[in-house]
Amino acid sequence: MYKSIKTTLPLILLFTFFFFGCNNKNTLPKEVWTTLPMAEWPEITLKNHVTFTDTSFNNLGNAFLIDTGMDTLGITCKHLFIVFEWYAGAENISLSPGFVSWDMYSKNEPTKKINIKGLINENKQEAIGQFNTLKVRDWLILDVEENISDIYPLKLRFSPVAPNEIVYEIGWSKDQQTESPSLIKHQCFKNFGSYYFMKTLSEETQFMGRSGSPVIDKNGYLVGISSGQEGNMAVIGSVRYLQEMMDKHDIKYKQ
Repeated sequence: MYKSIKTTLPLILLFTFFFFGCNNKNTLPKEVWTTLPMAEWPEITLKNHVTFTDTSFNNLGNAFLIDTGMDTLGITCKHLFIVFEWYAGAENISLSPGFVSWDMYSKNEPTKKINIKGLINENKQEAIGQFNTLKVRDWLILDVEENISDIYPLKLRFSPVAPNEIVYEIGWSKDQQTESPSLIKHQCFKNFGSYYFMKTLSEETQFMGRSGSPVIDKNGYLVGISSGQEGNMAVIGSVRYLQEMMDKHDIKYKQ
């Protein structure tokens, strides 16, 4: 009997490794565009233009599209509502009263834009709060019109970023004038569940205005959203909250 166990155990371990290894979300196939120079990447990051009755916000934060495997959705950071509260009288995570229109547009070609039909995770019972409370829920999910602008929707990776894993933030800072967004390199320092602290490895990085930028892994899959900064740490929202909202609002997805 011992001989039988000794003979079959390596086969069991090999099967276990093969089965679970092949189903590990970190082994998703590399997106082809990530093998190209960044200048040849598809257009991913957008800017927000939001209009209320008495005011309009242009070049507001960053935004992007996601591919759920079933549909295309728009994403940006929820703490934009702090601005809406200050200047447009917003009282909760809702676009009323006074909301007129919202579109996400290409910084290089402003006429290339995607119109927003509605806010999926709108919640009139949800207080806006300040950054320290918003960082654990800093995702706005937007219902968009058909993507006819060749903006590339990112695919999702639901497994958490591992300690010391390198990830990349794609976006513009507030005063950045370059045509192409910057690619900022981060290293995961600590996982708080709904968000991460990241050590920024890129030099001369301006955090102001980068909120809403997508954060991808080395294979090009979305793993987070740029949320802010605390001390010398970048705050990156994890996809855990995004997944919770997709489940809550019955958004079908696959990976």
